[in-house]
Amino acid sequence: MSVYWLSRRKLLIVAGSLTLTSTVGLALENLKKEEGSKYKWAMLVDVDKCTECIKERGKYSKPPCVVACDIENNVPDFDDPLRDPQWIKIIELKPETGGESIFIPLMCNHCEYPACAQVCLSRATYKRPDGIVVIDYHRCIGCRYCIIACPYGSRSFNWFPPEEGLEHIKRETQTRGHGIVEKCTFCVHRVDREVNMAELEGRKPKPVPACVEACHKDGKGSLIFGNLLDEESEIYKIVKESKVITLRPEFGTKPHVFYKL
Repeated sequence: MSVYWLSRRKLLIVAGSLTLTSTVGLALENLKKEEGSKYKWAMLVDVDKCTECIKERGKYSKPPCVVACDIENNVPDFDDPLRDPQWIKIIELKPETGGESIFIPLMCNHCEYPACAQVCLSRATYKRPDGIVVIDYHRCIGCRYCIIACPYGSRSFNWFPPEEGLEHIKRETQTRGHGIVEKCTFCVHRVDREVNMAELEGRKPKPVPACVEACHKDGKGSLIFGNLLDEESEIYKIVKESKVITLRPEFGTKPHVFYKL
C-alpha cells in the first residue's frame, strides 16, 4: 500500500478551505435532484476512527477497507507503486510543528459536477442520476485527460492487463483491459442490486460498498455510506449536524465524499 505524506499546511491547499456545518447543510438543501432519481449516494469518513485503524496495523499495511475494495473490484497488485491501480489511497498528514499524524483515505469523490466527465473525449466517463460517476470501459480510449482534470488524484491508468496482477477474479465485477483508466465506483454493482431488491420489497435500499462492510465488520465504523436525499439516513444527519469538510471546494465540483473531523 502506498502512503502519501502531506503537512497540515498542504492539507489546506488540498482541502482549499474548511467547509463547515452551515455551508454543508446549505449544500444538502440545494442538492441537484436529477429527474426520476430518488437517490444521491455519498460516503462519509470519520477521520479519528480511520487514523486509529491505520495506526493499529502500521501505515504500510493495507487496512481492511482497501483489502476488501481490491478483492471486490478486481484491483490488481503488481508490487509497483508507480503502476498499481489504487481505488483507495491512504494519505498521512504530518503536523509541521510535530505531534501525531492523522490518516485519511482518498477515493473518487463522485462529484456533483465531475471535472473528469467534462474533459472526457469519448464520453466514457459520466454521472448517473443517482450521483455515481462511472466509466464505460469499452468507450475509454486511454487519453488520460480525466486523470489530469481530477482534483483528487483518484484515477489510475492500467499500464498492464489487470488479470496479470490478480490471484482470483470476481466475475460479478466488470473487468477492465489495459490502456484505460479505472477508479472507485462506490461498488456500483452492489448499489444496483440492493436498490432493485428494495424496490421490489417496498423498502428503503441500504447498499453497502465492500470497503464500508469491511470497516464495520472490523468494528471501527470509520466509513458511512448512504443517500443524501433521505433526511432519515445516517449520512444525511451526520453531514447536516457535524463538523465535516469536503476537499477542494474552490473547484466547484461539489464532492460527495465528506470527512468528519
